[in-house]
Amino acid sequence: MNQPNQCSAQSSPTIIFPLTMEQQDISSTMPHSSKIEHLSSDILKIILKSQNVDYLLSDLAHKIGSSLGAEVCIIISAIADKSNQVSFWQEQQNSWLTQSTIFHELNNLQFNHFESSSCVLELVDSLLKQALPATKNCLGITTQNQHQINGLILLLKSNSSDWTDSDHELLTLISDSMSIAISQTQLQQQTHTKSQYHSLLKNLSREISDSSHPDLIFKNCLTQVCSTLKLDRGMILMLKYQNPLQAKNRRNQKSVQGTVEIACQWNINTNFTEPQDKQFFNFSYSAICQQAWQNAPQYLCFESGKTFPDLDSQNSSLSIPSNGDALAIVPLMGKKSNENSPAVVWGFLVLQHDSPHCWSEDELDLIDWVAVQIGTAIVHHQTLNQVQSIVEERTAQLKWSLDVQAKLSEKMRQHIEQLQKLNQLKDDFMNSMSHELKTPQTSMNMSIMMLRQAQISPEMREKYLNILEQEWNREYGLIKDLLTLQELESGELAYSPEELDLSQTINSLVQSFQDRLPTHQGIKVETKISESELKINTDVESLTNVLNELLANAGKYSAADTTIELTVENQTTLKGKNIVIAIANYGEGITPEELPYVFDKFRRGAGVTDRAVPGTGLGLTLVQNLVEHLNGTIRVTSEPSKANAEMFVTNFVLELPQFQPAIS
Repeated sequence: MNQPNQCSAQSSPTIIFPLTMEQQDISSTMPHSSKIEHLSSDILKIILKSQNVDYLLSDLAHKIGSSLGAEVCIIISAIADKSNQVSFWQEQQNSWLTQSTIFHELNNLQFNHFESSSCVLELVDSLLKQALPATKNCLGITTQNQHQINGLILLLKSNSSDWTDSDHELLTLISDSMSIAISQTQLQQQTHTKSQYHSLLKNLSREISDSSHPDLIFKNCLTQVCSTLKLDRGMILMLKYQNPLQAKNRRNQKSVQGTVEIACQWNINTNFTEPQDKQFFNFSYSAICQQAWQNAPQYLCFESGKTFPDLDSQNSSLSIPSNGDALAIVPLMGKKSNENSPAVVWGFLVLQHDSPHCWSEDELDLIDWVAVQIGTAIVHHQTLNQVQSIVEERTAQLKWSLDVQAKLSEKMRQHIEQLQKLNQLKDDFMNSMSHELKTPQTSMNMSIMMLRQAQISPEMREKYLNILEQEWNREYGLIKDLLTLQELESGELAYSPEELDLSQTINSLVQSFQDRLPTHQGIKVETKISESELKINTDVESLTNVLNELLANAGKYSAADTTIELTVENQTTLKGKNIVIAIANYGEGITPEELPYVFDKFRRGAGVTDRAVPGTGLGLTLVQNLVEHLNGTIRVTSEPSKANAEMFVTNFVLELPQFQPAIS
């Protein structure tokens, strides 16, 4: 709206229009003084009792309008370089008033641009004739404070009755009181605004310091700024540059390529602060964004005539309509990398009014402060992310280093345990070998000494020769076991399968074993074979060694007067027919701790050396290797006996394939 800055004619500050009044003697038409005093007193009471500055002018408009018999009373508080505060009262709800645009015009009327009150009233007269043609009579007066127009009072009638001189003079006489009231509202409004701004700055400072994520900061800052400044909408835009170098160098660049993301938005109608889906538009499609980018770090400010986003329908897929009138767009700046290069523009804070609005210095300073704080929060968040990324990387490296050290420590621990086991095996081996070597040598040495005697009888000679033979066989067996085990471990032992009558072989082995058992121990062997003529195709020598070793082991660890049970069964599986041989003995058994290690080299049960149980700890190791050599499996269990709770049943179960082709 174009506003004149001068007027050709000087006239009285109180004007009745559109009718012309002749100048009359004021004293002859002055209303009764009691009415003036009563109205002035009521105005003063309203000022003193009013608790809300937003309702003060409305209450005064009601009082003045009803006192002077107006249908409508409009009071305007004129604020320099800012939007005016317009309050009104009407006797009845009149559509010709509420549907007019007069309030929009009066809200943006800048009184300080006029040289006199008469110029203001003439312009208002013209506006009323255009906006409210139904108005027949209007009485208006300006109020002044310190020789400056600070307000305007308008009384409207739609009927044909004229305003009297008494009404005219009454309005003139209360103008001073109304000037004080309007000044009071302006002062209260300024105080209230300052308090709101201070509270906003305090709250935003707390929000920014307490919140770490930009999305939460965007939401809280935008909501509070828009609510405090009574905006119609606001949004925060974030820039994603197509070329990152453009973000660091804006000099000599007329445009920039990239994408604008609507990170957060607020609307007075919906309080909508976050888009459900992130929305984007091309940076080059918005002339206002390009202009704001070029103008950074300074803000852009438009009082009217600007809609945003300024995108045509062909280039926009946004669900947000382009609207608004007054627009402020403030850049969100990062830090300068050096003194010679400009700071990075992270995005924009966009604020809008649907009607023309004169942005005040206080408003712009507040918006600029908020934008600086948001930009600082973005920089802090990115810095925090970088630091966190570095910390996570260093933590991962440290964790990897600790894991490597832990693995090395575990390997070292395992090696130490292996060395300890090897040392224990060595000690066990030395103890066993020492016993197994010294005992035969002692017996052989004694037999040789006895045989050298000349008076020895033939019976004694035969006895000592038998001792020499037995001890030699014992030493030979030990050496043979060591050599066989070495051949098995190196894979050099030959495998020559042939058909064998298992029943006959087992009976022969059991009979030979029974003959060697000491008769005083009362140990017997019981054999159960499922078939009388059970055949097996296997390496005879290896199987014989396995059975002899298992029988010898059962004999050594059997309690006196117990029975060794040997069972043989023919078993059919999906892979073919197997021979299952089980040898069980009753005695002290094997502890659960020792059971997993019974087939280890030189491993002997606890206390067997102390009990002088013969053996080197190689027998079961040799058995396991020979069984694997025969393509079979062996397992062992040791459980309490059901018949005698003081004894354990130790059972070795051997499974061998019944038929195997000969290896050429």
